[in-house]
Amino acid sequence: MDNFILFLEVGFHHILDGYDHLLFLAGLIIVVKDLSSLFPVITAFTIAHSTTLILSALGILSINPTLIETLIAASIAYVGIENLIRKRMQYRWIIAGGFGLIHGAGFSGHLIELLKSVLGIGNMWLPLIGFNLGIEAGQFAVLLLIYPAIRFVQVKKKQDLIVSYVSVAIAVTGVALFITRIWGG
Repeated sequence: MDNFILFLEVGFHHILDGYDHLLFLAGLIIVVKDLSSLFPVITAFTIAHSTTLILSALGILSINPTLIETLIAASIAYVGIENLIRKRMQYRWIIAGGFGLIHGAGFSGHLIELLKSVLGIGNMWLPLIGFNLGIEAGQFAVLLLIYPAIRFVQVKKKQDLIVSYVSVAIAVTGVALFITRIWGG
């Protein structure tokens, strides 16, 4: 049980330290109109990244970490740009799920290194589940902070303006990360 708690904490801190994942998450949710439109997006992202995380941690899936980090940067740029050009987001859950697969592979890189210290103990399922639940708890904490701000902006009728400014910042950051990661900087 100690490993479960340890990896729960590691997963929680990993998501909060992962500015690229947080930018992507912010880009996904800044355009939501209400909780009912938020639920499918977050669910698709969670299921997808959990699946890839587990497959990678079990050694079933192995993708070049440089490629994954570059694709994560591209996902940030994409979601920022999409926020600027698309007016209706009814299929945002598909984007969240697709890019969630990539983000899960990104989460797994850190987890696999940590699991190597536990593999000799025999049971990696508790640490794996703990890490994943820690990531979910971190994402939920971020949602609890961001969603009220989104609602406040909606009530003040400033969502279009705020979404535009924040999405430009997200897109520019994503493009900069993409360029940096492509050239190995």
